[in-house]
Amino acid sequence: MSSKTILAGLLALILSCASAYAGEGGGGGGGRDGMDSGGGQRSGLSSRATKAVVTTLTRGFDRCGTLPQVYRFDCFRHTYKLAAQKLDGNQAYAEAYKALVLVEETLTRSVKQNLDPAQPPKRKGLNLYRAVKPAAVPQIKRQAESAMKQAETILLRSPANKQVHYARIAEAVNSNKVLLRSALLPGGMIRLAWSLLKTAVPA
Repeated sequence: MSSKTILAGLLALILSCASAYAGEGGGGGGGRDGMDSGGGQRSGLSSRATKAVVTTLTRGFDRCGTLPQVYRFDCFRHTYKLAAQKLDGNQAYAEAYKALVLVEETLTRSVKQNLDPAQPPKRKGLNLYRAVKPAAVPQIKRQAESAMKQAETILLRSPANKQVHYARIAEAVNSNKVLLRSALLPGGMIRLAWSLLKTAVPA
């Protein structure tokens, strides 16, 4: 049995057990990274550009997980916006850019349609994130997860010569999706699950 299979089973067990204790309940993010801020090349496939996107997705979700539940989705939206910006204009990553924008736009619509005017924006670092209505959290989570599944499909169906790079991005999206499923769980459990996942994602 591979280490990834064992890890996946362990993570599923953790989330399953935590769900038993969690109730059914319950980002605009500012700032634009420059398209080269992650060190990615302006054109062509490269390990540097791919790693910049993967790092943005994994670290972004890690930060978002420390926010109160109702603010996380605007933070997730901002994370995918930043990741997509790193590939904007690079035709070698056209499909990957499309996949990331799909998730970003889905989250943008979901957050906008379910904003909670009673809650003030919350600052995290240099960004401000907006709250959604607590009752809308399960629905937004389902919509985001569906978009991430579609994004994975786009990435994994890319041309053969792009698979090495696209598979890494797809793995990061899948890790985000697993964490999204735990978005209603206590923050400590999310961070535990995330710390396990990070060990399986190559640097």
